[in-house]
Amino acid sequence: MSSNVEKLLVIQDRDRKIRRLEQEIKDLPKRKQLIEAQLDAFRKAHDEAEDAIRKKSLEQKDLEAQIEQRQERIRKFRQQQFEVKNNDDYRAFEHQIATLNQEISDVEDRDLVLMEEIEGLQKIRDEKLASLKDEEKVVAGELELFQQRSDNIARELEEVQQNRAELARDVDPTWLQRYDRIFQHVGDYALVEVENNTCGGCHMKLPPQAAHDARRLDDMTLCMYCGRLLYYIP
Repeated sequence: MSSNVEKLLVIQDRDRKIRRLEQEIKDLPKRKQLIEAQLDAFRKAHDEAEDAIRKKSLEQKDLEAQIEQRQERIRKFRQQQFEVKNNDDYRAFEHQIATLNQEISDVEDRDLVLMEEIEGLQKIRDEKLASLKDEEKVVAGELELFQQRSDNIARELEEVQQNRAELARDVDPTWLQRYDRIFQHVGDYALVEVENNTCGGCHMKLPPQAAHDARRLDDMTLCMYCGRLLYYIP
């Protein structure tokens, strides 16, 4: 029949596995965020390109409005020219019309520059969109694998917990309670082997009597320094 130490070593293996799986489950949201952050970066790049186009398009509409305003003023001046009585007034309107035509020309030049800039930005936007769609496929695959891993971890954790509960029923309650308290306290190994008269947990040199007592697998021997259960298997 196995000793309590040997039984607890098996339980300790399950407990460490449970802790690892629980930590992995705890870390899952962060991992998912990292995966989704990859896609967010591509979305942001595409949105910035779209925003740049919108701004240029609004600027272009403003230029078109400026041209329309000047053309309307020219139409009014032309109409007023027919109503003037002398050449000086007529020439004054001609000068104003010429000035407006020059302003229209300048605005049209700027409009052409804007058109070229918008075309360039549209190409960039299209490239960003293509990259985004490619990344969406990649991330979709990663998220599918992530979900599969998440499901597997949950299933594995449940199986290990059930197995641990079954094993615990076969251990002396006094030993199990002491082991559980130590494991919860130290967070790693509650049961450690004595090697060269040294505690396998805190690595402190043990008194000869403690190292000797650890050989008795059915008697509890605790490290006087870290409080872990000691065992020695020749």
